Order: sequence, then C-alpha cells, then structure tokens
Amino acid sequence: MKKYVGCLFIILLLFIVSACSKPEDIKLTKADVMITENKDLVGSTTTTIGKHKNQTIVPTALYYTFTVKNNSNKSIFRSQLNKVKMRIEPDQDLLSVVEETIGSNIYNVNKSKIGWGQGVEEIAAKGTGEFNLYYKLGAKQKSDELPLIPKKEELKNIENLALKATLIVSKDGKEIARFKLDRINK
Repeated sequence: MKKYVGCLFIILLLFIVSACSKPEDIKLTKADVMITENKDLVGSTTTTIGKHKNQTIVPTALYYTFTVKNNSNKSIFRSQLNKVKMRIEPDQDLLSVVEETIGSNIYNVNKSKIGWGQGVEEIAAKGTGEFNLYYKLGAKQKSDELPLIPKKEELKNIENLALKATLIVSKDGKEIARFKLDRINK
C-alpha cells in the first residue's frame, strides 16, 4: 500500500509537469516544511507484540508541502504523471545534519530503509494545487521497521534546515525543472 501511494504521488507530480506545454505554464509558488506525527498525513503500521496484542506505530516524518500554480488554460490531470519524477536534493548542511541525526540519507529513496511517501492533487486551469513529499525519521515506539526518533532539539534542527534543498523534476529521465526551496517563499 505504501509503495502504491508513493508511486501514485510520483506519477501525479510527473503529470503536473508534463501536462504543461511550456515551463512557464506551471510555477512553484510556496514550499513549507514541518515535522509531524499526523497519522492522516504519514500513515501508520500495525505490528503484533506478544501473543495476541497489536501495536499501531505512527512515524514521525519531515513533511514538505508544495503549492503549485497552473498558469495554463488546461487542467492538469493525474493520467500523465507516469512520465514525471520528483526528488529533493539536500544541500551539504542539511545532508550532514540528517545523516548525523538519523544515521542515513533519508533523501536517497532507493537506499533509505526508513521510508517516504508523497501525494498530489489535480490542478484546474488557472488554478492552484498542492503536492506533498515526506520522509520518515523514526517513531516514538521501538519497532523492527523504524528507529526511535531523535531528540526534539535534533528534529527542530532538521526542520530549520529542511528548505536548504533543491526540488528536481524530471520527465522521461531528463531534468526539466529545478527549484531552490529556500528561495521560493521570498
């Protein structure tokens, strides 16, 4: 299920970018980040502990929200997203703090064992929409799937540096857009 949601999100983001005929048809207008344990945003897993007891684990995640403006006269639909891929490339300061605090590069989704996810919505012609990308950082409860979360101060440090990164959008394996996140909200 988690992989399905992740793939769906990537596909949607790809569609957003590929649906526009010109680069100026779509604009990243805002980038926000937070540390969250909101089950509705990051999901949960249930594990069995003991003989007949289940435990629900909600991960703590670094959660990005991107606001996108569609300047074209065409709606952006989910059906074209299979050609687009989005990823976050952290700058060296952010990467160093994440690796030191979490123990691995959460942004390398192919090698990260902790997990990530994404979500996207359709955007009407001349409308605004959002997409989300999150990276799990751990959980409050000990589990086989997730490490224990770092201290609050360490999480706050990651959150404060989280926009020191670049959002990279690719279509058919070719980079088509690059957004410095710390410059978007200015």
